[in-house]
Amino acid sequence: MTTSHPDKPSVAFIGLGKMGAAMAANLQKAGYSLTVWNRSADKAAPLVAVGARLTASPAEAARAADIIISSLADDASFMAVVDGPDGLAAGLRPGAIHFGTSTVSPELSEQLARQHAGRGAHYLAGPVLGRVPAAVAAQLVTFVAGEAEAIETARPVITTYAPMMLVVGERHGQASVAKLIANFLGVSAIDLIGQSLSWAEKSDLPPGLLPQLLAAFFGNPATRDYVTKVADRDFDDAGFTAAGGLKDVRLMIDAATAAGQKLTSAEAVRAKLEAALARGWKDKDWSCLTEIDRA
Repeated sequence: MTTSHPDKPSVAFIGLGKMGAAMAANLQKAGYSLTVWNRSADKAAPLVAVGARLTASPAEAARAADIIISSLADDASFMAVVDGPDGLAAGLRPGAIHFGTSTVSPELSEQLARQHAGRGAHYLAGPVLGRVPAAVAAQLVTFVAGEAEAIETARPVITTYAPMMLVVGERHGQASVAKLIANFLGVSAIDLIGQSLSWAEKSDLPPGLLPQLLAAFFGNPATRDYVTKVADRDFDDAGFTAAGGLKDVRLMIDAATAAGQKLTSAEAVRAKLEAALARGWKDKDWSCLTEIDRA
């Protein structure tokens, strides 16, 4: 059984899916007294077996805690747990901190902050980045936004499952934006990997070649260098010109089309490079295509 420490704040955890259960287990391992609630009570059994207390409602869980952490699927499920006479908000103590780890809309984060403030409590937006194995290993990353004092109060609790805390600021919705950008990067990379593998397969390249190429590409320092180049708008020092880039992108599209593969990402890039050339940027670095979105 996990031993709790009386000098630590009491914590409630609401939402025990795979991610939530892993985060809650790490809180227990760190010695926090834990109260839990989940719509399907059976999912709480492993935590209850080592000392957690299961409650009948989110409100009851919130009443028992200084810090409440929620891990819920989406905006609708979040509000279904927060609102109502048995909802989380109804049980908030004055001064309590509710830390939301879900990926939700920026608007909902702002709404929750206002709602909690009206009850004398604090809301922190803290969506986590990472998959279940990272949650189990207590290696998640979290973007955090809200009142600075509340963030520092909650920091020791949060770092039990997310040792890397990236504080975004006091505007709650900004944490949601940061998480959505991270997910955009992830899904875009997955899409590029899929298009590349499909093109290679349809072109009869050796099966093991593309995985090697992809691993080398994503680990290449030059790929990371472009982050700085684009962030600084350093387009005059051209490693590869926009004109040359457009020529190559057109060749990519033609070659993939001949193999029966539609490169939707490359078509979007072609349009941006064409716009860059129309602005007279043919001799700038091809990364200047990013200015089309930033203008």
